Amino acid sequence: MIIIIRCFCLLFFLGLSQAASAAVFKCTAEDGNVVFQGSPCVSGTEARIDMLFGEQAVKEPTAILSGSWCELGTSKVLDGTVYRDESLSKTWVFAEHQMTQHIQQGQRQDIFNYNIRQRMGNFVIDHPAFGSGQVSWHVRRYTEQELVIAAYGNFTHLTAGECDVAIVSAKN
Repeated sequence: MIIIIRCFCLLFFLGLSQAASAAVFKCTAEDGNVVFQGSPCVSGTEARIDMLFGEQAVKEPTAILSGSWCELGTSKVLDGTVYRDESLSKTWVFAEHQMTQHIQQGQRQDIFNYNIRQRMGNFVIDHPAFGSGQVSWHVRRYTEQELVIAAYGNFTHLTAGECDVAIVSAKN
């Protein structure tokens, strides 16, 4: 009986810790009404509520992504060491409803087009190659020259513009 009670307590506290890590946003509309929700505010003022540490101010919303970005590499943490696969070159091209990747590895060049849904601060890629068919990416840093996006617990670092790709021609 004691084992059952301990297991129940463990499951209860695990459930609590998961609920405590959920993001909650306090949105104040222009008319003064306050709403608490699980997604960023569409308009008005916003504060993010950390279930463990209380209310925190939220930065200005990130604009919708657009243009060409060259992938520099990935990191495990936002400001950590960026690891680059030198044999691979990826250019990400964002439009409002589509993202295109130009990938070159050696002499092989591939182009992939993905339907995306963009919101302020994130975008979702619709493609069955990602298992469930959707991957949600979160914008962690966005300036004129730098874009850092996160999915699957890793950070992808990009810089503005297309990657410089050297086309290799085979001689007979």
